[in-house]
Amino acid sequence: MSGAEGAKANRQAARLRAALRERESRVQELERRLGALETSMALQFGRLVAGAARNPRRRGVRLPKELYQLWRKRNAPEQGPSSSGSERILLDRIDRPEDRLLAAGPCDRIVIAGIFAPRTAEALREHAKVIPLYPHDATIVLDTADVDLVVVDAAAGEPGGPWAYLGVPGMYDRDRALHDVRQIAAGRSLPLVLWGEAPPATLALLDWDATVTTPSRLAEMVEPVR
Repeated sequence: MSGAEGAKANRQAARLRAALRERESRVQELERRLGALETSMALQFGRLVAGAARNPRRRGVRLPKELYQLWRKRNAPEQGPSSSGSERILLDRIDRPEDRLLAAGPCDRIVIAGIFAPRTAEALREHAKVIPLYPHDATIVLDTADVDLVVVDAAAGEPGGPWAYLGVPGMYDRDRALHDVRQIAAGRSLPLVLWGEAPPATLALLDWDATVTTPSRLAEMVEPVR
């Protein structure tokens, strides 16, 4: 390579590095703004009202309690997003906040988010809309999805599935993901249900709103009191 070609290549590399730095700066700014939106009271209020509007029979009865809990947290300090690269938000996995408030297509069936073995998720789809949670995105999905209850399958920890070895002592990453799911469910006043028979002792000892083995029992748990 001649000296002129080398200089040209260096200039092009410098331009690319500058463009990359600018892109990184823009992404970080978008992450900061998105983090502020995600924790804003206005967005949470809109999410609750939109959910009740889509399913007034099931969600409407819970709306006053959920709004009261939101009001109690109004003065709590809001935690901003981390600026470290390792904890960067993946933008392509998060819908635009305004889209969540305008979501269409009301669902007449109950909506279940859960930690499932594959065969359990397939079986429940005959009776409900099912939103599977996975270890890498469970908190993001559950925090933003409009669901009626959260189900943890006793068979989810079987080898071969995304939650393999859940309930096995020493599997700290699975335990932590389950803990985060339970925390979000409690914060949103969503019924937390253990599904199936003969669950591992590490799951059976946790606090559950119910232990269920039939889809009809799940439906009963979200029916409004008459």
